[in-house]
Amino acid sequence: MIVKNTKNLEQDKMQWVILLLAGAVILPTICLLWFMTQAVRNERLAIKEKLLSVYSNSVNTSLKRTLDDDWLRLNLTFPFANAYLIFDENDNLIFPVENTSEDIISDDIFNKAYKLEYTDNNPDHAIAEYNLITETSQKDALRIKAEIASIRCLRKLNQLDNAIAKSRKVLSKYNDEDIHIRTQKVRVYLLLIEMLLQNNSIDIKNELSEMFDYASDNIATDDNLYLFGTNQQTTKPIPTSLQLIVLERFISFAEPIKKDTLISKKVKRAETLIPKLKLSLEMANLFKDLSFITIKGTNSHIFRLDTQEQLYAQYNHDNSNFAVRKYLKIYSQESIVHIFYPFVDDIEKLPSKCMIYDEKGDVVCGVKIASKPFIKSEININYFPGYTTELYVLSSDFEDAADKQVAVYIWAGVLVIVMILATGGFAGGTINKQMKMNKLKNDFIATITHELKTPLASIRVLADTLLEGNYNDQKQVKEYLGLICKENKRLTGLIDNFLTFSRMERNKQVFTFEKVSPADIAKSAIEAIQTKYNQKNCHFSQKIDDDILPISVDKDAIVTVLVNLLDNACKYTYDNKNIEFKVFSEGENVCFSVKDNGIGMTKRQIRKIFERFYQADTSLSRRAEGTGLGLSIVKFILDAHKATIEVKSQPEKGSTFIVRIPIL
Repeated sequence: MIVKNTKNLEQDKMQWVILLLAGAVILPTICLLWFMTQAVRNERLAIKEKLLSVYSNSVNTSLKRTLDDDWLRLNLTFPFANAYLIFDENDNLIFPVENTSEDIISDDIFNKAYKLEYTDNNPDHAIAEYNLITETSQKDALRIKAEIASIRCLRKLNQLDNAIAKSRKVLSKYNDEDIHIRTQKVRVYLLLIEMLLQNNSIDIKNELSEMFDYASDNIATDDNLYLFGTNQQTTKPIPTSLQLIVLERFISFAEPIKKDTLISKKVKRAETLIPKLKLSLEMANLFKDLSFITIKGTNSHIFRLDTQEQLYAQYNHDNSNFAVRKYLKIYSQESIVHIFYPFVDDIEKLPSKCMIYDEKGDVVCGVKIASKPFIKSEININYFPGYTTELYVLSSDFEDAADKQVAVYIWAGVLVIVMILATGGFAGGTINKQMKMNKLKNDFIATITHELKTPLASIRVLADTLLEGNYNDQKQVKEYLGLICKENKRLTGLIDNFLTFSRMERNKQVFTFEKVSPADIAKSAIEAIQTKYNQKNCHFSQKIDDDILPISVDKDAIVTVLVNLLDNACKYTYDNKNIEFKVFSEGENVCFSVKDNGIGMTKRQIRKIFERFYQADTSLSRRAEGTGLGLSIVKFILDAHKATIEVKSQPEKGSTFIVRIPIL
């Protein structure tokens, strides 16, 4: 009861010390953090008011005016359109050019020739029929179609030179005013170049260049939009889908001579036009007329198209001297960003960042910023109805000054808090260390007192008995003297443990390493503990392998380890002791194993048994004597030898200690 009350008193003292220390650290820290928060908030509010005044004036006046001025220039020369839709005065689509119906080119007169060419596989007779059509027909469209068929048959007959010559003649023979003729001539160009390549001709530059010019002459771009639907066009355009095919084939045909300067320029031009034509055709399939235009009477406005991809259109209604034209320039989201470059550049000079949204709330320009916008405003409604811009302030002279002042507050507060925490931590650590030292000292004194008292008391009783002559004969005297020697030996062992522990604590234990046979170490340990194992109720077995390599260790220290383990095995096995001792090699280690059938240990006890003065049985009625230093000394010695110890144990089922020492 006295021990329990003393422990409770120590715990109560410790709790009060911790509470007082925590209060001395936490309360000033909380107060300091509150004052810092208020100071920073007030500083930020003052800066925000100043910035609102400056930035609001800029957004509402100079930025919008800059956008309007630049728009007047960009509206005329803006070069970044990705596709075009052009309508005449009756809202009929005139670009992209639709495929022309060829009903006027009846196939009835070609039936016999087709049968000879395809069914009978007789190109010779088919050529005669095609030539007859060419000579007798009154229509150029029929004649050029028949001549193309005869060129095709010559190619099948492998008469490439004749086919090439006839192709060139056809290209120069017919005029270009009829759209059907132009369409057929494009096909002649494709056929001619294929045959030149088939004939291994390397001189295709002229025909290839002519084909590109012929097919791309009437593709809608910003510099020729005014020609469509007017009498200024020298020729009628060919179908846009055919133009697309020609440009794609042109790039393929130009591969062998793409290093030529002229061809290289035209390849780049084709690569630019192809995506424009594809998007134009795609948009033409979606918008056959101008009924989707919802903003009437406003010219050159930009609005979002109802498409899956984020596309925009610029609507223009031009009533010039040539004709009435209505056209749309189609822009991708990447292209439309260029319109806002002057706007964004001016904003970023403040300095700040901005986001621009279209009328559907999708991002047009800028990168989404996590913070809230500083200012939100509408773009000019004449050109961008429903568009909005959000302004995000990055830094300013005022904010830099505020940041510096805030930094002073923060660093001062952090320094004070760190000092408080450091002081509290140092004080707490010192108190905790002192209390642990006091507890360790008390445990040490109590352990020494308890362990030394028992052998000294036994020696005193036996000596007094002999001095007073209370014995029967010399045999009894000899027996008492033997008991005195035993207790003296026990007392010497305790003192040796205390001295070893003292040297270990002061790190002054010196080990002498030498090559020793593991069998010699085991035998020395067994001899030292043999007297304890000679009891009637103790069965001790040993197995020592003979072919184990020597190890470099301090023999006396390792013997001490094994003696401690063997002594504990005997000490904590109360009845019918069955102890096994083995020495064997395992990989690159020599293993010493001590197994008993004693009281065993829990997992928690296994984790703590190597601590100083720890004893699994702390009751006053414990049967095994000891100081709790043996296994801590074992661990110290093994660590110095870079060895390990493994413990396997279960309560009431015994324990196994395995020491592994590396073979050097």
